[in-house]
Amino acid sequence: MSLSFISTPHAPAPGGHYSQAAVTDGLVFTAGQVGLDPVTGVTPTDFRAETRQALTNLQSVLEADGLGLDDVVRTMCLLTNISDFAAFNEEYAAAFGDHRPARSTFGIALAGGFRVEVEAIAVRRDG
Repeated sequence: MSLSFISTPHAPAPGGHYSQAAVTDGLVFTAGQVGLDPVTGVTPTDFRAETRQALTNLQSVLEADGLGLDDVVRTMCLLTNISDFAAFNEEYAAAFGDHRPARSTFGIALAGGFRVEVEAIAVRRDG
């Protein structure tokens, strides 16, 4: 198996022993992206803004490999408060538009005080 890694300063640096994304056999597996602004190091206090930042970070990781949200085939979304699902879903739909990858959403405790995390699997169109 050939494995390469994606790294970009336009998304938060990993906080542990992992990569922003790993690539093998034309598949891109992103790490979970949170709502931390990579420039300021600040997480928005508003849930919707935090969600938008997490999705922007996800997009930045994908763009570092020449991909976009329309290349995503599956996401896993984590919320610390599942009652935020409706607001999350609206922001998610705005980011993905008509593209509707398969998705799982879970209510779970997240490290670092984050309220939302999104990871994705994307496919390179060139293989």
